[in-house]
Amino acid sequence: MTRGCVADSASTADLRLARETETWPEFDLACRVEEHDDGAECTVYPADADDDALVTTWLTAADDAFVDVETVR
Repeated sequence: MTRGCVADSASTADLRLARETETWPEFDLACRVEEHDDGAECTVYPADADDDALVTTWLTAADDAFVDVETVR
């Protein structure tokens, strides 16, 4: 099973910490969750990434890396 999602945000143009406000810029992320027999994997990547950028701009986590939000609150 494959699911997708998109997180709301601005642009990936400048990912450096903004010194004036000391906050990180916002940007759009997309994700793809793939279910396998031995668990799930979630890959997160910039929503506006082209094919070349997708080769190196992503993060994947296995299902054992996820925690229930209510458990960690």
